[in-house]
Amino acid sequence: MSQNRLLPGLIYIVFAAQILPGCTTTRVVSKYDCDTVSNNPLNTKTTWSFAWGLVEPKPITPNCDPRFNHLNQVQSKTNFGYALITVVSLGIVMPQKVTWCCAPYSPPTDSLNQRP
Repeated sequence: MSQNRLLPGLIYIVFAAQILPGCTTTRVVSKYDCDTVSNNPLNTKTTWSFAWGLVEPKPITPNCDPRFNHLNQVQSKTNFGYALITVVSLGIVMPQKVTWCCAPYSPPTDSLNQRP
């Protein structure tokens, strides 16, 4: 088969991989209360594992508010394109998208008129 016949198919596969929705999603939620978008947007990073997971991605620093420093939600997602990369590389390369949001800062409150 000539290379000219393979090129349209390859272009189609790459295009389809970009537009298809996510294949698998794993979500960990402690409370559906992410901070406001203006203060703390939903953060996203693509991580890459190599050699069947023997070379793990670097840890992600969430950069939450240091006064509270808690996460409300973490989501790990893969899509058809990422799965295709994993299959074509026989598992040597495994990308996935990680999304997280920080919990809003809740300052401690005291009661009024309380005497020790």
